[in-house]
Amino acid sequence: MSEVDPYRPPQAPLLDERLPASFVEHWRRDQLLVLGGLALGFAFGLFALLALSLWQVLYPQLPPLVIPHLLRLLLVPLWAYLLLRLRALLATRFGLHDGLDRALWLQVALAFLATGFAALQEEYGARLPAALELASFALFVVLGLSVLRFALSLRRIRRPYPALRLFAWLLLLVGVACASVLLLVPALVLCLVASVALAWVFFAAADERAG
Repeated sequence: MSEVDPYRPPQAPLLDERLPASFVEHWRRDQLLVLGGLALGFAFGLFALLALSLWQVLYPQLPPLVIPHLLRLLLVPLWAYLLLRLRALLATRFGLHDGLDRALWLQVALAFLATGFAALQEEYGARLPAALELASFALFVVLGLSVLRFALSLRRIRRPYPALRLFAWLLLLVGVACASVLLLVPALVLCLVASVALAWVFFAAADERAG
């Protein structure tokens, strides 16, 4: 006769005891892999946007392209979505519940505002150059400070992924460059590298979830 009791509760833990239960319950490996892929897609889109902008600078006699406008309209909500998912991941995996929300939502709102403001500059820049330049200066200063505040909040996490530590440092540099206004192009390049680091964060979480 078999000595196995079918009514005995399982002896092995149902959840990985090394990981927070909220992380294991709310995140699947395939979900994290998709987020990592979206972050890489953002990096590719931002690279294309920078390349097209450089093309327009080198060949100003050519008619303006529509693709950069479409890319901006696509990349800004995608970046906002990725940051919101990162916020949820940090809350469940590292217990980071405070200090991010205000800087995060301000960053998202200003990113959408900057997208609309770029269209206004192209339409009315010749009529109101001084006013638009002053408003643009103030907008990017506040945006850079919000990114800087968000990056400093990330650095409070204890024992983060190496990818998350790199992402925080890159965002800190992005915030400083953006707030300076004079370094907007380096800020975009740093943002591209930061998006690759963000993809690494999601992939690291996926590997941890699979293990």
